Amino acid sequence: MLRLMARGASNREIADRLVLAETTVKTHVGTLFTKLGARDRAAAIVYAYDAGIVRPHNP
Repeated sequence: MLRLMARGASNREIADRLVLAETTVKTHVGTLFTKLGARDRAAAIVYAYDAGIVRPHNP
């Protein structure tokens, strides 16, 4: 889920991709914020890049 967020996917897009309800995605995103100590989506995405969970694309 964090990888999808870091690639710019909305909650709806994540839900569709993972075959989940959007409310379930929102719950998981909130849990991610808590576990990462992130206050928002942007902070979680920075964490994902800093931790090497995702890497920038090279075209």
